[in-house]
Amino acid sequence: MNDIPKLNILLYCNRPDESENAGTVIDHIDAFQKHSRHEIFLWSSLMGLPSDGIMSKVDCIVIHYTLSLLYDKYIPRDSLETIRSFKGLKILFLQDEYRRVNFVCEKIKYAKIDLVFTCAPQDVASKIYAAFEDKLKFHTTLTGFVPEALIDIEAKPIANRTIDVGYRARKCPFWLGEKSHDKFLIGSLFANHTKSKGLNNDISSKEKDRIYGKQWIEFLSNCKATLGTESGASLIDFTGEIEYRLNRYQAFHPFSDFSRVPQKLLAKDGEIELQVISPRCFEAAVLGTVMILYPGDYSGILKAGKHYLLLEKDFSNVDEVVEQLRDHEGLEQIAGQAKQDLVQSGKYSFEHFILDFDQVIEDLREEKRWVPVNQPIGLLVAQHSEESGKDQQVKGLKLTLLLFFSKVWKNMPHWFRFLVSVTVLRKNFYSHLDVKKNAFLKLAD
Repeated sequence: MNDIPKLNILLYCNRPDESENAGTVIDHIDAFQKHSRHEIFLWSSLMGLPSDGIMSKVDCIVIHYTLSLLYDKYIPRDSLETIRSFKGLKILFLQDEYRRVNFVCEKIKYAKIDLVFTCAPQDVASKIYAAFEDKLKFHTTLTGFVPEALIDIEAKPIANRTIDVGYRARKCPFWLGEKSHDKFLIGSLFANHTKSKGLNNDISSKEKDRIYGKQWIEFLSNCKATLGTESGASLIDFTGEIEYRLNRYQAFHPFSDFSRVPQKLLAKDGEIELQVISPRCFEAAVLGTVMILYPGDYSGILKAGKHYLLLEKDFSNVDEVVEQLRDHEGLEQIAGQAKQDLVQSGKYSFEHFILDFDQVIEDLREEKRWVPVNQPIGLLVAQHSEESGKDQQVKGLKLTLLLFFSKVWKNMPHWFRFLVSVTVLRKNFYSHLDVKKNAFLKLAD
């Protein structure tokens, strides 16, 4: 490894604040600097890429999934142009790959991305990204890994935990499809099916009952078991029209449930499904909490009866699951096996993820015959320092307003957000449908 040159890698992202309860995202971003053998320079900004002087010293740009390609507010047009003209290696991490697929693909082509880290299994990715016709490289990754901060926590014995089954979920937008809605329904269904079974459950899908940060870890550590489903979507929206139509339906039917959605709006549901293991599975495994899950592949990692208790979707075996919950010795065995295979094996650690990332980088460097710039970047300072005082003030004000409105928006009721997004702010939220505005992307063809 010593003869392999180090590269200057710019990690272009939008790192959340520590107070935003986004531990999974923060861990993913920080893992690059913590574990990579290369020089990683973190550029967390919604105001674009650094100056040309800095970019000339960069060998590779890694665009993190926290900078969505869907909206210019994350990657401004001038930064997209910089990425397009950049001669080094260009790598993109994607999540939420079921949204506006065609539009994202056009931006990938325009930016001339070399390789995409996708969460979609290979057979699913080949269908979602069929438009590339094998002209773009894809590498499969996971949506999350074992949280390093939790590894040293001593798991409380199952018998000493006071909650039998604990779970929190929120209602998903209908455009994610039926299987995503299962994540919301499994809690209430389990509670209803076991209300006379003598279990002490703590299950809720109400926003006021949400638990974050340290309190969430304490809660999960006190649960003998938790519920779960695969993560992702069963409805892949290539044009963005499905998302718009279903959001419009929810906007004007705020109290409707998924079962009442007109079938013509869900015609594509189930045709292509992107279902993978959830980061919550790794949380449960490291804390010794048994998982009760619907049937699924779970990225080929989890096996029913070995790593989790299987709960049939029709709840036909719920009595069997309840009996298993009373067997503390059996629960300890399941939890121990999950911890051994998911945590102690090291296969799903952030360190292992970055080792894989480094190898992908090296393979790409050799293929493109890229010769490292070999110029030290030094301390990467804010781009604002190279601009006039007036420019700094304008950009600072824009960023402050953007963050303020983002926080206000997140705290608004779901029904109100749906209504505003499909009416007053339609052009902003569904700008991908504006053919004239996005005509420049056709230059990629």
